[in-house]
Amino acid sequence: MEQQNLSISNFKKFFKRILIPFAILIVSIGSIINYYFEKKIVLGSPNAGVYKVNRIINENNIDEICFFGSSRAEGTFIPDSLVKNGFNYGIFAAQDDVVLFFLKEECKKKDKKNAIVINFDLDGLNYSLGDISNYIYNSEYPAVKELISINYKNVFRVPFVKYAGYYEMYTKYYINDKFNLTRYTNKGASIEKIETSKEYFKELVDRQINAKRVFRNDPKLSIELSKIIKSNPHRKFIFVIAPYHKSFFDGFTNFQDAELYLASLKKNSNVTVLDFGKIDFPNEYFFDTRHLNLKGAIGFNRILKDSLNVILAK
Repeated sequence: MEQQNLSISNFKKFFKRILIPFAILIVSIGSIINYYFEKKIVLGSPNAGVYKVNRIINENNIDEICFFGSSRAEGTFIPDSLVKNGFNYGIFAAQDDVVLFFLKEECKKKDKKNAIVINFDLDGLNYSLGDISNYIYNSEYPAVKELISINYKNVFRVPFVKYAGYYEMYTKYYINDKFNLTRYTNKGASIEKIETSKEYFKELVDRQINAKRVFRNDPKLSIELSKIIKSNPHRKFIFVIAPYHKSFFDGFTNFQDAELYLASLKKNSNVTVLDFGKIDFPNEYFFDTRHLNLKGAIGFNRILKDSLNVILAK
């Protein structure tokens, strides 16, 4: 009996003197690593989606003009070429459920009266989060948790561990931002420097010609967008259709429906639609049939700036 009590006593001493301090040390080191990883790597690139989500939630830049949209926004709008104080919140592979999230967060800032620029994709209002890594850092924020919905995981509550499987993604954005090897970056904009070969571009064009393109709005997203516009009459909403390659329209089965919807948006007194979708740009201005390269973006931003100047002056 004495030997059993001695074993229990020794274990208690081991537990107090070794295990508890060791556990505290591990937790402390993990917390420090997590803090610096988040601040330096996760939020280290203004061009990363996670930075943009965090920025729209936590920063209120009173004079900032926001540019929202998909990769077509991210790879088109160069803030410093267009306005005095702007930021490009476009996110690769994200669609209109994400755009509406950004719009709602921006419109919560009641002291702001700046115009908002939204890239409108001609496939209509649809759903796509893009990469889930864009939302993990802010996953406990109610609007983000609602946005990612069934993609939310309880592990997102656990520091450091929640980023398992996404370290490469965050590091890639961080390194690309520091060296800009293949992309030009500017306040959230990230644009391809590389010009696509003529042979490969022809292949892309051939695919578009044989593809069927349909405009379709999700009814719920359409209602939500209309509600945002009508409940914020003090904000100007500028919808921009950035250039597509002409082959994009060859297989479009109901382009007239897209035109009718854009016309309905323009009936709102605080909405302007700038349609550059069919602007006649040469092939060398495009990275693919839906996205401009740097040469094309520079050319388009010169044109867009003139239109924005007129609208913003009012």
